[in-house]
Amino acid sequence: MIELIYLDSYKVQRTLTYQDFDEFLLAFSGCVTVPDDRPVISISYKGQALPFEGKIGDLYRQMTKLDLDTYRD
Repeated sequence: MIELIYLDSYKVQRTLTYQDFDEFLLAFSGCVTVPDDRPVISISYKGQALPFEGKIGDLYRQMTKLDLDTYRD
């Protein structure tokens, strides 16, 4: 499971969850319902923090380059 925590426009933390990495990529490959300029607080895969700092709009590009083999069971 992937868990994404970000700040909304009111500076309130929001959490989005995805069952797997493919679902996550699909959600961010097209029109995203979360504005691109929202800051990401954290993103984790199977409970392990992923190396990402930035905004929602940068997630897809950086996550497609990430090697998840080190995070698999």
